[in-house]
Amino acid sequence: MGEAAKKKPRLSSLSDAHKNQISVLRSMAGDGNDPSVCSKLFHVNDIAAGSGLSDPKETQRYLFILEGQKLVVPNPEGDFTSSYWRVTKQGLQFMKVVVQSVK
Repeated sequence: MGEAAKKKPRLSSLSDAHKNQISVLRSMAGDGNDPSVCSKLFHVNDIAAGSGLSDPKETQRYLFILEGQKLVVPNPEGDFTSSYWRVTKQGLQFMKVVVQSVK
């Protein structure tokens, strides 16, 4: 096994908060291979259900974190009280990397 493979981070070594952020993003972006999801709006309740988080307020907190990383945006943009969010192109690309890293 090469040095790069030995140093490859594992999802199991991530904190629960990071795993939840990935779950929230994955519920919106899937595996990152469908660019049409960038135009789709997701309701916070649907994101919570799809990510396995039962609390929409907790889900919204993760959305705020992901927005700070430019992976998602509220609709309308800048309205952080919005119940509707969409994934960005950067979020889609990030999800592709995550999915490839666990293969």
